[in-house]
Amino acid sequence: MTRKTVSSWAKRNFLHWFIENYPFDSEGSKQLLLLLADNEEYLSRIHLVMDGSYLRPLLVISTTGTGMPPFILKTFNSTVTDPEMIIARLQLLKESPLYLTLYFPDRLSCESFHTVIEESPVTLESTLGQQILIDFELSLWTEAFKREMEMNALMVQINEALDSRNKRKFLRLARKYNKL
Repeated sequence: MTRKTVSSWAKRNFLHWFIENYPFDSEGSKQLLLLLADNEEYLSRIHLVMDGSYLRPLLVISTTGTGMPPFILKTFNSTVTDPEMIIARLQLLKESPLYLTLYFPDRLSCESFHTVIEESPVTLESTLGQQILIDFELSLWTEAFKREMEMNALMVQINEALDSRNKRKFLRLARKYNKL
């Protein structure tokens, strides 16, 4: 069976279209997608997949309204949620393919997305594959919940800094909040 090959040109065009047509909860998501779209070396290694639950390294990027974390990189031995660290890891993983899964509200019916989706290089028995996917998506939701809790805690600290008119603390916390 032949696997579908998607050109770098098609991936670049799709990623730019995606950035223009979907809102993101974090600027980091856009930055990561632009980095991938505008770098030929990354484009040649990227494989957009519908289900990357058992593929590594896997970059997951989500839009507003999905309940998923805005971005997360899963490797065989770590989970990275800081955009600068993700970029550093991507540079270290130069020799390996990079799987990209996008979560957005109409991903199941979006024709543009389905034209650039590639088949997974590994096929699992359907029940096992579904269980792995469920476990994977639950782990993503857990990460999103942790992020939401961290954002709420930071907002409380930001409000306290404002109340006490501590400009330095406010600016430091605001930068940290915006990075999330």
